[in-house]
Amino acid sequence: MTKISMDFAFCAAHHLPRSTGRCKSTHGHNYKLRVTLAGHPDPATGMIMDFYELQELVEDRVISVLDHSSLNDLLENPTAELIAAWIWDRLAKDLPQLYELGLWEVSDCFVTYRGRTEGPAAS
Repeated sequence: MTKISMDFAFCAAHHLPRSTGRCKSTHGHNYKLRVTLAGHPDPATGMIMDFYELQELVEDRVISVLDHSSLNDLLENPTAELIAAWIWDRLAKDLPQLYELGLWEVSDCFVTYRGRTEGPAAS
């Protein structure tokens, strides 16, 4: 099996209404998203997926929706964990090779997500 990954960036604001700490107030992050696909390269193309096609899909389904947005308009409690699940749901039907997502809120804090086992991401 081979894995390919591509990184994306978006800026968004949120607040965590269930937090008792600093994140209860509205603030913003410069998020980094890593999308990883896994599989066997197609014998004809030698690729799992063309990077350009992956870029177009992720930008259309995810980045265009999240960039410069208020994440609370999409999720009631937009933690990094729930944002990653929401992103997975937006991509999984069109990317059967989807293996893993990494989502950084800041350079040293991130979540890793490998698919949903139950229930929708939205609260």
